[in-house]
Amino acid sequence: MDIDKELEEIWDDPLLDISEQQAKLFDIPADMKKVMEARNKADYVAQRKLCEDFELYRDLFVQVHQDLKNGRRSLARLSKTANIEVGNFFIVSGQMLMLESMEQLRWMPNLRKMDGRTRCIYENGTESDILLQTLRKNVMADGYVVTETEEEIESKFFKQHDVTEEDKVTGYVYVLQSLSHDATISRQKNLYKIGFTTNSVEERIANAEHEPTYLMAPVKIVATYKVVNLNSQKFEDLVHQILKSVQFHVTVVDDNGFSHEPKEWFIVPLSVVDAIIRKIMDGTIINYTYNPHLECLERVKNSPE
Repeated sequence: MDIDKELEEIWDDPLLDISEQQAKLFDIPADMKKVMEARNKADYVAQRKLCEDFELYRDLFVQVHQDLKNGRRSLARLSKTANIEVGNFFIVSGQMLMLESMEQLRWMPNLRKMDGRTRCIYENGTESDILLQTLRKNVMADGYVVTETEEEIESKFFKQHDVTEEDKVTGYVYVLQSLSHDATISRQKNLYKIGFTTNSVEERIANAEHEPTYLMAPVKIVATYKVVNLNSQKFEDLVHQILKSVQFHVTVVDDNGFSHEPKEWFIVPLSVVDAIIRKIMDGTIINYTYNPHLECLERVKNSPE
């Protein structure tokens, strides 16, 4: 059978013989066409581009990273109802960005939120005009909001420098660094012991090289904190609980040949230790946890602002 005759038989098939009325079943109504055209028409998609005035923002990113390292800022999960403001910093997929401005905001009934274009500056020197609610969605899905510094928000809690004569000093929390020559210990960066004493720290560590808790070696005093009006033992326990994920595990042998596993040594930047202790003192530590991957404090989701 030649191809022309085969095609002729196909078109003569009774199944293809339909009336004009039946054919209209395949017509798309005008109103539906409009909906389909609207859906098929690609919406404007925010694109990254080079930020030509990035030099105005470069130092800001450097400072925010430094603030995170020294505990002046921390990370927090963004909630659906939290405010997003111009000047806020975020981390999305591991990259920091700043919300530089918001334009043409309007109420979106379907979202029950304000939405509009933004100008977001990224630490790699690019920028985009992503929608505000898309930014929120991205941060919630794979990121954090960077909290403000204490200077940027009004503190409502007790400060250490507010100590008066009526306050009772209940002990001292100290931070130590080991001077051990054991390679397992000496090569470990950011290794600190956090402990408590009711006497002076100097007295407490006088016999360090003979005590397992000090890794059977001399130690250096890095920092001390006066604990006022608090249960000092619970204070210490709270520090250890927060840093449990970065506890240093090591076995040492005492002068009598017995093995011990000290529990008060942690691998954590000193600035984070300082931030934790300050937040315990002002009562805000209950709102935070430690993020060992980013080495900074992270605000607990749904905690008070």
